[in-house]
Amino acid sequence: MVKFFDLIGKGCSIWGDMLRPVVFASCLLPIGLFSTAAISASEAISVLPQPAPKFQSIRVKSSPINNFAGLGPSGHRLGKLIWVGGLELSSSEPLFGGFSDLAFLDQQHFMAVGDKGALFSARLVIDNGRPVGLDEARFRFIPGFSLKQPAWRRDAEGLAIVGNSAYVSFEGAARVLRYDIVNGEPSHVGKKIGLSEEIRKANRANSGLEAIAFTPATSAHAGSMVLISEAARKGRVLGWIRQGRRYIGFSLPQQDGLFVTAAAFTAGGDLVILERKVSLLGGLVIQIRRVRAVDFIAGDITRTDVLLRGTFLDGFDNMEGLAVQDLSDGSSLLSLISDDNFNSFQRTILLQFLLPAGT
Repeated sequence: MVKFFDLIGKGCSIWGDMLRPVVFASCLLPIGLFSTAAISASEAISVLPQPAPKFQSIRVKSSPINNFAGLGPSGHRLGKLIWVGGLELSSSEPLFGGFSDLAFLDQQHFMAVGDKGALFSARLVIDNGRPVGLDEARFRFIPGFSLKQPAWRRDAEGLAIVGNSAYVSFEGAARVLRYDIVNGEPSHVGKKIGLSEEIRKANRANSGLEAIAFTPATSAHAGSMVLISEAARKGRVLGWIRQGRRYIGFSLPQQDGLFVTAAAFTAGGDLVILERKVSLLGGLVIQIRRVRAVDFIAGDITRTDVLLRGTFLDGFDNMEGLAVQDLSDGSSLLSLISDDNFNSFQRTILLQFLLPAGT
């Protein structure tokens, strides 16, 4: 991802949650694409061995978000979605945070990948349909990675779980790795998935492969891997569908200068994309858009619809990860996770919304 939040100057004072949007906008400075909260290798190694051979338990504080966008506890509509609930997460583990995507192993267990090449696993505690906490929180590096690699090589941006395999897309050096999942965690060094020259040329440096998803077996592109770039060209978002060893390109209209941060498919074959934009004047804008299954084709996609749009004032943070879980009644549960960029005035939050059947 282009590190929008890494443009934040040092020395900005934070005066509480009510002022966060104002401070965020006023502190943006064009000083380059560098992190403001670098983690020292010695500090990280003292807490998390490199590379950790297995997940290690860590303490994560999880606080329920009981009032989002003024909607109250749950059940209220925001755009075309229904607010379910959320959590604010924090940990003393120095590599905790910076999460770029998440995927669920089952209805409650999930994994998340981040900018530093770390992998987080936990179980959502659900009460009356709402997330109220986390347990079984565990942490490690993605297999084959450690602090020995430069940060740009371990910048994991996308995660998809299909059967007993986990697929991770990387940005700094565009590539996709597949891992076998054994006993709930990825094992061995990942197998590299071949990319076309077109994809490599279109995805370079900090504007590269941002999203990875798989079409459902019942769709027109049954079981195909789909990649989407953060880079846009001539007002079009770029994507590719993998069929066998070939890649077929597609594009969809970029909207209001927003950039894709994650994507996932519903069981019916609808493509759901999470998008974000931040600017000095406009602040942060978060959007969830959908391409209906009938409109998801190779070539130029023309029709999309907006499911949700919000800002810092609604309670959103730098939302980067998206997972879709299909429920028995035909509805879809959307889970979002934020990237705090290891900045003290940003948050790691996990939000859930329901896309009702037939919407």
